[in-house]
Amino acid sequence: MIRIHLIMILVLCQAVFSERLVLQLATGGRGMILVTNLVSPWITLALVLLPFWSDLRRTFWTNEFVLYWMPYLALTFLLPLLGVALADYPARSAFASWNALDPMCFLVIGAAGVFHLQRAGKVIQRYFMFAVLAQLGLAIVQTMGQYDYLPGILKSIYNWDFTFKAVHQLDNIILARATGFYLNPNSLGIWALLAFWTSFFLLHGKQRFVGCVASFGTILLCQSRGSLAGLLGSGAIYGASWTLFRADRNQRRKATLFIAILAVPILMLSAPGLTDATFSHLREVPLVGSLLERYTSGAKVVSQGASADASFQVRTDLWQLGYEYLVNHPFGSLGSPEMGTKVPQDNQFISALEQGSFYFFGALLLMFFGGVRLINSPLVASRLLAVASLGLMVNGISAVPFSSSASHIFWLLVGVALAQHVKLKETALLAEVYR
Repeated sequence: MIRIHLIMILVLCQAVFSERLVLQLATGGRGMILVTNLVSPWITLALVLLPFWSDLRRTFWTNEFVLYWMPYLALTFLLPLLGVALADYPARSAFASWNALDPMCFLVIGAAGVFHLQRAGKVIQRYFMFAVLAQLGLAIVQTMGQYDYLPGILKSIYNWDFTFKAVHQLDNIILARATGFYLNPNSLGIWALLAFWTSFFLLHGKQRFVGCVASFGTILLCQSRGSLAGLLGSGAIYGASWTLFRADRNQRRKATLFIAILAVPILMLSAPGLTDATFSHLREVPLVGSLLERYTSGAKVVSQGASADASFQVRTDLWQLGYEYLVNHPFGSLGSPEMGTKVPQDNQFISALEQGSFYFFGALLLMFFGGVRLINSPLVASRLLAVASLGLMVNGISAVPFSSSASHIFWLLVGVALAQHVKLKETALLAEVYR
């Protein structure tokens, strides 16, 4: 049981609190190193990889892992090293390869959990619920602090949060949107997206309700339009798939009605001029007005194109610069694309193209396809991985989710799905032998 608690504390610190556990170093770069990135591979090696190596080896030598996920992970590790060796990147940028070990840690932990931690399901659920509620709690404090509505100790928490950001991210302090325990609101949106679907698929009863509501509330407070689009898009695709292939007639009728109810507000938000006339009286309400304005402008992109939102238009212009960079560097930047192009990265697909050209981009698509193809799997964890893959694909249009520790939960889900698939195949083979 002590091992389980240690592993869960490691997961919690790495996926949720890592950006608050930092070292300031004068390295010539951003000068901030996450402590958990330094220690988590060693802890995972001692607590999980060595003790459970025989089961893990069976999981990671499968054709599925080698084909769909290993190419992306291998290139994520190798490209920064090649950037130093072949493209004159500074030696300190090679540390990005070490950071690539974090997804492997979560893969290993997820797979080991299927073989050895199933009896600890309630303990794992408690840690997960703590993380969900902690993120929502700090997001509420950050949001209310904007309007000076906080009493006593909550005001102290808000001041601590502001001071921390001023010290460690002075050049990009974000106060108008909740960031949770991360330093960027889009990272909080990625976390909330993955937490919502994890709650939906793996929790039950009151825990499922609380987890889904808290995660959805977190998405609203961080105002990440990409994460909300990822949630709605992945939900719509999964709902359509479930309705067509898994539901009976009565369930299909209910699902169709539910989808229609959800579609109405989306269409209203995206329709030109309709939102302004319908919700004009709400624009003066604190918080509600800012949420409505942000999500409305994002929805209008669907019906009116990129020009409907100034922020999105700027991003599409930057994507064009990425294409132009690729013309002159057909094998990509190798090292950090942001250092090579001098342009902010806010699209997962463009970022992969810039860093590793067609081969890294192809590995990214393979990775997503490896999850999406499981959408009709009989295994719940596999369907969860499929929906999470869809959500991050949509989110990746306006963010780079795999550059954030918030995405580590995705790799945990990959490990769980792979290990469950191995167990299912072995069980089927045993049944065939003893038939």
